[in-house]
Amino acid sequence: MPVAVEVPAVATSEAIPSTRTSRAWIRILPALIVLAVILIFVFQNPKDVRVSLFTFSGTLPLSVALLGAVVLGALMVLALGSVRIFQLRRQVHRKSAKSELD
Repeated sequence: MPVAVEVPAVATSEAIPSTRTSRAWIRILPALIVLAVILIFVFQNPKDVRVSLFTFSGTLPLSVALLGAVVLGALMVLALGSVRIFQLRRQVHRKSAKSELD
């Protein structure tokens, strides 16, 4: 015969603090959804297309061309974001060094 056991309720008056990991997952989830939509679109378009870039030209499956464009766009965003982070860190470092001198 099963025995009923009461589990004491946990006090929920305090909010659980947010961590970097939880915030990272919240930011990654929309990116994963966008990636899934892009991949569905890419793999539904397998026809060959002619691609020209500067003096290079050739034919590729449309899915490969689109995926390459997405990857190049992501790399450009990553590069620009990295430069901006570097600029902001340098400004913070300069301001902290200036305030220490005062």
